[in-house]
Amino acid sequence: MCFRGWLPGVLTVIAIGCVGRSSTTPKSLDTAAERYVRLTLALAERDSDSLDSYHGPGSWQAEARAQHASLADIRADAAALAGTLSAETAARPGDDEPRRAFLARQLRALAARVDILLGSRPGFAEESRALFDFDAAPIDGDDAAAVRAEVDRLLPGSGTVAERYAAFDRQYLVPRDRIDAVLSRAIEGCRAATSANLPLPAGERVVVEYSGDLPWSAFTRYEGRGASRIRVNAALPLTVDRALDLACHEAYPGHHTIDALLDQRWPDRVELVVRPLFSPQAMLHEAAASLAPSLAFGESDRLAFERDVLFPIAGVDPAAAALHVRIGRLVDRLSGPQAAIARQYLDGALDFPRAAAALERDALMPSADATLKFLNQFRSYAATYTLGRDRLRRHLDATSGGDKNARWRAFRDLVTSPAQILPPEPRP
Repeated sequence: MCFRGWLPGVLTVIAIGCVGRSSTTPKSLDTAAERYVRLTLALAERDSDSLDSYHGPGSWQAEARAQHASLADIRADAAALAGTLSAETAARPGDDEPRRAFLARQLRALAARVDILLGSRPGFAEESRALFDFDAAPIDGDDAAAVRAEVDRLLPGSGTVAERYAAFDRQYLVPRDRIDAVLSRAIEGCRAATSANLPLPAGERVVVEYSGDLPWSAFTRYEGRGASRIRVNAALPLTVDRALDLACHEAYPGHHTIDALLDQRWPDRVELVVRPLFSPQAMLHEAAASLAPSLAFGESDRLAFERDVLFPIAGVDPAAAALHVRIGRLVDRLSGPQAAIARQYLDGALDFPRAAAALERDALMPSADATLKFLNQFRSYAATYTLGRDRLRRHLDATSGGDKNARWRAFRDLVTSPAQILPPEPRP
């Protein structure tokens, strides 16, 4: 990728010895941004989970691989550069302030991730603040009991609500040999809904691949120039409703759209070629992608698209599509129990068996073991899907005033903002 132009600005002396650059004074924010990118790539060589996306020069990755910097050096250099940028932001506020603040936040998160790799085990709330600049306030679960009661009323059969929901859910699984057809058509529908409300970059595109060994249900990697590659875990069960969720989340108006719009708006910001997974920017992007399905489809539009288009492709009887979609939206509202149980599990208040039982009972989660294994690997990142999404929804509700067009504009402006951070909780 070619980075056009160099922005003015002078930073104080900081040594970045681990990224293969001479220890000289950065001449501009672009120089500091390149050092941030190289530090992120250096960390990825020690911890592959830390890298969410990269579409910059291949030579920078090769240099990081050859140098194989120590975690201690990476942490020291990231913390020092973050301190310098923060000091400059305070001393000389101006047009560059959001960019300096962004880099400082990302670098502090990078240093916090190294601390965890070196053995630190902060509590859920402390880790969320350190990695994502997110204040995980106490979770209000008052709505959960009413949601479960409504699901209980709607579900046929006997047994617990969790047992009946799991049996109900299995009726709408997409057969393995039809997953590609269903997902392809779902992505087309999500793209049509998005392009009707957002001007997509010319030539943008996605490629979908399938794998059976991912810790995620799907993963999108932006490759630059408007192109993304989506890898889907074909080993995980996928209902018709979740197929549409996945298509919107990963492609339109989710991860692919967000990255393509960001790349289009800021082609000269070198730091945006990389995204650490454990960072405030990743929190914003994951929260936005998790909100993408409800942004793309209102309730009636979603039902019509699933019933009339996706159900026939999946070979599933569309007669019960309305109930399938209705219960899916109710279960979506159980994010509070999900987050609360994840918090208790990571804080050590629940062991694996009790946490799995709680997820199945309180969050109606059929694949609780897989969720807990995800938590073991990615820890508080799980908050991005639930607490982050819910805060972003409240923000868009507050800023759009219920106007659909204003909601789309607010979404676009936020995910492409120079700050690249989830906004604070709206005031009542």
